[in-house]
Amino acid sequence: MAKAYMASQDDLIVDFGEELAVVTTAHPRGLVKSRHVVIHRVNDDPERPEEIKESVRRSLGLPEDVPVMLTAVDVGRHRILEGKLVGLATTVGLAHPSCPGMSPSYKPFRASTINLVVWTYEHLTVSAMLDLLRTVSEAKAAAAADLGLRCSGRATGTVSDALVVAARADERGYLWAGPATTIGSEASRLTYEAVKSFAPPPEERLKDLVGLSLEDLVADGVTLYSSAPVPGVPGEATVPALREELERLLRDPNVWALVYAARELDLIGASGLLPGLGADEFAADSKKVIADELLATALSLYINGFRALTATYWADTLKERLGLRLSALPMFEDDIAAALVASALSRVYDRLLGS
Repeated sequence: MAKAYMASQDDLIVDFGEELAVVTTAHPRGLVKSRHVVIHRVNDDPERPEEIKESVRRSLGLPEDVPVMLTAVDVGRHRILEGKLVGLATTVGLAHPSCPGMSPSYKPFRASTINLVVWTYEHLTVSAMLDLLRTVSEAKAAAAADLGLRCSGRATGTVSDALVVAARADERGYLWAGPATTIGSEASRLTYEAVKSFAPPPEERLKDLVGLSLEDLVADGVTLYSSAPVPGVPGEATVPALREELERLLRDPNVWALVYAARELDLIGASGLLPGLGADEFAADSKKVIADELLATALSLYINGFRALTATYWADTLKERLGLRLSALPMFEDDIAAALVASALSRVYDRLLGS
């Protein structure tokens, strides 16, 4: 049976217990026979990744057919999941997300990667192994999309993801291993659960979903406050209260639900799939759409009633003149960010004015 162990601080070895056929994006030949797969940690962005892989094989005393995957994350933080027919090992780094239509880059590696090693001891044809590779890739993409990783479109992973699928190759084996097969269904579920388990904390997810960090929102709130300060209370004095209010809001699942809705609507709008609104109209922030204001209104009223609603309207009218960071966001995200900032600020005003 398969096992995974740390061969060094930077090397995780997956040992299948026997030599299996391997289809992979992590070896130049693509189809090899190997008992092992290595996930190796690098410090940064290597210029010659294949030379690094050769060096890793030599240092570990492994043959040249062994696939070596590279990552910049701590390989000690790997996950191992096993089902009835399928096993999986993964390391996950979520920086440098990829998405359809992103700008091309010809460097072969970036300092973050989703590495997936999937194995089964069932007998598969090579075509079925490729079908399983496709199934794993689709499940990985679904998890990346649900994590809300920020890219110019809907994220499907990172730019340097690598996959391994290992099985007992047999010309008389299973012809298919897609998501509706027993093997493919289990592999898909394990892949999705493994990648999803690396979800970043809420503070980092905020940056993915609205394009601004908590500190960015605080800074916009201070800028707004400085245009209408309470006498004797300078802008910098409101920072702790603003941060406290925003942190409180970001512990509320109702707030997150509306934040996710804004991001999802921006993705659909940018793709031109919002009926009645072309992608060009969306990019131009068409006045045909008022749903962005409706979403912001709902969030504002939920947070602090009419006070928050008027504060959100105030922020929306001043955002470009004051150069707020949120003014550069897409159609729905800028309004939901304005509602977050202004509603939190309205509660700070309530404190300062004794309401």
